[in-house]
Amino acid sequence: MTEVHLVRVTSIRSDNPLGRGGCIFYGVAVDESGSVIDARESFVIVASGRLLADTSVQVGQWWRVKGEARPRARTVNGYRLLEQQIEAEDLELALPSGEHLITLLSEGDGFTGIGTAKARRLWEAFGERLYNVLDAGDVTSLATVKSVSQEIAQRLVTAWRLYGDARTIQWLHKRGFSVSLGRTLLAHFGAETSNAIEEDPYRLLSFCANWSTTDKFAREHFEMAEDDPRRLQGAIEEALYRLFADGHTAVSQQMVMVRLSAVLGTQSEKFPWRTLASAAMDSGRQNGSYVVGADNHLHQLGAYVMETSVASAFANRLADDKDGLRLLDVPRVDAIIALYEAEERLTLNNEQRAAVHAAAAGRLALITGGAGVGKTTVLKALYRVYDEAGVRVFQAALAGRAAKRMQEATSRPARTLAGLLKNTTEEDLESPCVVVVDEASMVDIISMYRLCSMLPSDVRLLLAGDPFQLMPVGPGLVLHALVNQPGVPCVELKVVKRYGGAIAQAANSIRDGVWPELSRDDTAPIAFLHRASRLFGDDGEPSFPIASTVLDLYRKAAEQTQILAPRKNGPEGVKALNKLCQSALTADAEKLTLWSDEFDCRVDTGLRLGDPVVCTRNLWDIGLQNGSLGRLVQIEHEPRELSDDHGDIIGNAIAWVAWDDGERRPVTEALLDDLELAYALTVHKAQGSQWPRIIVPITGNRILDRTLIYTAITRAQGQVLLVGDEDAARRAVHALPRANHRSTALGPFLRRRLAEEAVIA
Repeated sequence: MTEVHLVRVTSIRSDNPLGRGGCIFYGVAVDESGSVIDARESFVIVASGRLLADTSVQVGQWWRVKGEARPRARTVNGYRLLEQQIEAEDLELALPSGEHLITLLSEGDGFTGIGTAKARRLWEAFGERLYNVLDAGDVTSLATVKSVSQEIAQRLVTAWRLYGDARTIQWLHKRGFSVSLGRTLLAHFGAETSNAIEEDPYRLLSFCANWSTTDKFAREHFEMAEDDPRRLQGAIEEALYRLFADGHTAVSQQMVMVRLSAVLGTQSEKFPWRTLASAAMDSGRQNGSYVVGADNHLHQLGAYVMETSVASAFANRLADDKDGLRLLDVPRVDAIIALYEAEERLTLNNEQRAAVHAAAAGRLALITGGAGVGKTTVLKALYRVYDEAGVRVFQAALAGRAAKRMQEATSRPARTLAGLLKNTTEEDLESPCVVVVDEASMVDIISMYRLCSMLPSDVRLLLAGDPFQLMPVGPGLVLHALVNQPGVPCVELKVVKRYGGAIAQAANSIRDGVWPELSRDDTAPIAFLHRASRLFGDDGEPSFPIASTVLDLYRKAAEQTQILAPRKNGPEGVKALNKLCQSALTADAEKLTLWSDEFDCRVDTGLRLGDPVVCTRNLWDIGLQNGSLGRLVQIEHEPRELSDDHGDIIGNAIAWVAWDDGERRPVTEALLDDLELAYALTVHKAQGSQWPRIIVPITGNRILDRTLIYTAITRAQGQVLLVGDEDAARRAVHALPRANHRSTALGPFLRRRLAEEAVIA
């Protein structure tokens, strides 16, 4: 018969039995006051790891145990004992009541050093108030008790907090939430976690962003009604989170209502959520769940903080400085440019000169322009100005490959933006300095917020990029929002220098939203080869002409060619094309295998000798970045030991890759997780890079737009071949870029801040 018993732990039989978690402990049954019900009423409790989560069972704790008590014979020192054993169906850690708290404080493993005497003095001093003192972490009050020092009081508070945390974590765990989420909630709500969640379960959306899990939890455990205002408010927050995940930082009420239909489902007479949601929106304005802007747009709270903070950081740099912002006077800058031109044997055009002067004149400037317009030339000339003025240069780009190209082009150190944020100290920024961010069109509001939060307002900021290339993968728009913004110094470079002819003309036409007439000849500098996405043969089996054409074209000049696909999945996506190219080109080559202890044999890693590979993570310690390209050139038949400069063994090489920086590096088993085939890359991965020959498969899909096609074309130095659906490409180019459909508020916030600065001035 299943019953619930309140049990005080008297001993631990086995902690983590059989290495599977859980605990077997011994205890006596007590009533709510802590008095032993019957000396003979004791139990052996078998508690599974699933029920305990990571809560530690300790002597003195009280547990409410649900389960059936069964007699179990046990032999100890030759004597046969009969015990009551409960295989716990449910467990709940409870607070000890009354004076029995002394037992926990004096005997509990977590309260080492307290002892019975100190525990009793604490009880005598505070009585029932001791619970509140411990919950509040009031070290000062505890230390007023005789023989309880500040150190002991702090130890007591720390142990008590863990005890309380354990109860809350278990409370969450029993209701289906992970331990990691429980700890996150505890860090935010503290001792009030369970009360806060019981008051409004939809608060969990702020921590796990999972509507279905949270809604199920609220409906099942708290019997939340379908039309409860808290549920509707939670649904609105969920809609805002989803819109933020899609890149929007400021949205209209209509956008919210459209997204709510995906959250709450179809409206019915029983649940007319549209009317109810309007009232819930008004409630959200009042309790700070989101912010309503002057234009009646809704801002998810985090997005609002980030955009307003970035706007303020930009406005501060644009504000008048009575001491002057110009690093050097105009004649001196012109003289530095002239010396640079003479040394490099080139001539800057008027746009490039204007860009150097603009960046030298203020604390915030933009240099924009398409591929090949000479942004690097401008930066190198500008750096001469910075050097003359004693300004330290920090170079950064969002992607590792772009940072590497930036470093190679300027012969100065460059980092990823993440690396800059992680490794830059306050001391680094004390002297005059400038942060130059390349490929800035890809920088989202989160990254820019982190950068602006790190930089003192006197640090200069230069953003270089092309707003007609791909927008950020993350939320918001930065470079796009600043271009053509009144009061923001911006110089656009238009004269193409790196490439010309048909590719340049086509790229400029696509940039302007006009589909160009393209050749059908695959030997032309740029051509479009029309192919159907899918055909069916006489046997009914599908074939994919786009993929097979891409393979045929690739074979003609594989060493000079890079395939750039708009998406990862689908028959013309990166994954399928990589598999197809490998099957055709290296199927008979030696396989890279490694030994598997699990299967007791060698297993295939999926790589072949001669395969091109890409690194998918920044690995600065071995000189690789996210986007580094190489080729598998050697396979070790037996792992070769690798040693450092001191002769210490640091791993085993199972193969070797020749990377695009000229270095030949070992492949270890750990590195395999960061390598992928690179016959084909996504266009996003290619931004900031160039190749002699580019092949781009084109099909109609939701991510195809003008900027993606333009970015792919401008990666080519000599030839571009587009393969697939020309009508889909034409429609994508004629339509507005996807960035135009992203709803953000950085621009309006910046205009408002600049207006405020003007009034103050």
